[in-house]
Amino acid sequence: MHINDGVRLPKNVAGGRRKFTTLVDLCRARASAEPDMRAYSFYADGRTEWDALTLADLDRRARALAVLLSELAPRGTRALLCFEPGLDFHVAFLGCLYAGLIAVPVAPLDGTRTSVKVGRIESIVASCGPELLLSTGMTFAKCLGVVEETPALAGLVRVSVDETDPAFAHRWTPPGVGINTPAYLQYSSGSTGEPKGVTLTHGNVLHNLALIHENLYRPADEERLPRPPSVSWLPSHYNMGLIGGVLDPLYAGRQALLFPAGVFVRSPISWLRLISQLGRADSCAPNFALDLCVRRIPEAQMAKLDLSGWEMALIGGEPVRAKSLERFLEVFAPVGLRRGTLVPGYGLAESTVMVTSALVGEGPVILRCDTDTLTRGRVRPVDPPGGRQLVSSGPVSPSITLVVADPTTSQECADGEVGEIFVQGPSVGTGYWNQPDEVFHAELPGRRGPFLRTGDTGFRWDGELFVTGRAKEVIIIAGANHHPHDLEATAETAHPAVLACCVLGVDDGQRERVVVLAEVLGDVEPEEIVAAVRRTVHSGHGVRVDDVAVVAAGTLPRSSSGKLLRAGCRAAYTAGVCGTA
Repeated sequence: MHINDGVRLPKNVAGGRRKFTTLVDLCRARASAEPDMRAYSFYADGRTEWDALTLADLDRRARALAVLLSELAPRGTRALLCFEPGLDFHVAFLGCLYAGLIAVPVAPLDGTRTSVKVGRIESIVASCGPELLLSTGMTFAKCLGVVEETPALAGLVRVSVDETDPAFAHRWTPPGVGINTPAYLQYSSGSTGEPKGVTLTHGNVLHNLALIHENLYRPADEERLPRPPSVSWLPSHYNMGLIGGVLDPLYAGRQALLFPAGVFVRSPISWLRLISQLGRADSCAPNFALDLCVRRIPEAQMAKLDLSGWEMALIGGEPVRAKSLERFLEVFAPVGLRRGTLVPGYGLAESTVMVTSALVGEGPVILRCDTDTLTRGRVRPVDPPGGRQLVSSGPVSPSITLVVADPTTSQECADGEVGEIFVQGPSVGTGYWNQPDEVFHAELPGRRGPFLRTGDTGFRWDGELFVTGRAKEVIIIAGANHHPHDLEATAETAHPAVLACCVLGVDDGQRERVVVLAEVLGDVEPEEIVAAVRRTVHSGHGVRVDDVAVVAAGTLPRSSSGKLLRAGCRAAYTAGVCGTA
């Protein structure tokens, strides 16, 4: 969808009241208004500030890099951004935009040729045909063998961003980009199939930044207080990490404190400790991060926290579970966490990142639905303790159109009827790069299209959107639909040694078999785990588990942000890598 207008900065953010039509204009205006603001701080170990960038630093280094990039490639060229955690990514990303190039963020290499990341990067290169590879001198030195031995990477022009002389900045000239110019390609975390790069324009991203800011309104805005600093460990090549850790601080006029995802996974206290030290703070994370904190933060560490200043915790990126929210609140309420801080949201890369979110300060809206009725596509609320708990993703902003429709007939569903979610609005990308598709061009009877066909299922209820799962991942048993993440949530409660589960529907040609891959910690007899998982899933859902594979903790394939990679899990199971019991 083309956008003919721009967006203004929030009223209390310095930089002028004119409308911005490109991210370049946004960054330049913010750097001019508050050049000395320390917008980004990087904590390599999660404790101590390792590096920082002021807005003037970012603008100057981005301009200098853009001068070099403009000499190497014409406007519209794709540039692969391959960075370890740190602030050089920020310079590279803005430098590409300042040069009119299309940034393509990817996961960092780890120096091994057999790495799954290398194969994925090769697929991305085949998809978008970049000419440049941007990273740091240290990464190139460490991974030189991998780069030179990988045909897809060996032919790319390498640029060490940290070795660019900032003195070149004065030679920069604006790149001549506009609101409908592609800014970057967002490749999904790849839970299914080959990677597809969503083409996002400057206008798409600007609208989404404004949408995020409006959706996350809170009373402090009325008092003209600036938005609090944000804390993030999400990788910059991941859509939530890119928006939250790079672009939102520019638009919202706030500071971002960033640290590596690996530090969080090894020591979850690092996340909450930084939030506690700040006083006022915002942060966002996928659902699994809440569970990890509950499991891995001991009482002695928790007692030193003060989470009373945590204003907003945006939870998204994967299905948000009521039990995860309630348990997280139960465990951390004694150190100041408020229910109103928890803000479930719904989004996807095809719509930049955010589609909807709950309201800050009001707490999650949870609806209990009769399970049998829900599997047949309708909603019937029930009283506790029965039914399936569904978490609202909030109301729909007037700036977007969201329709729930029957995926087969495209007829619009009434409130309380489950269907596929279709989205239309300025945040929706223009399509997948270099791939014909129908996803971005769906038509609905009686509606002016086109719509984005999300592949997600859900329903509207009392003005709120409830997401029930991924249409592609639905497991159909005896005519009833079961979403893997619901079965996983139940399977994970089967035994104290079970850390995480992946549930797959495997078609054997006659019927869909239910397979559970269970990560287990400790020395426990596999038969004990298998029996517990089968019993618990059948009791909770009436579903018979056909096979259980018990695997060691940490071996299920995950993305860099910790999201379960179902395609990887399926491939491992099919190949017999996961031993069954």
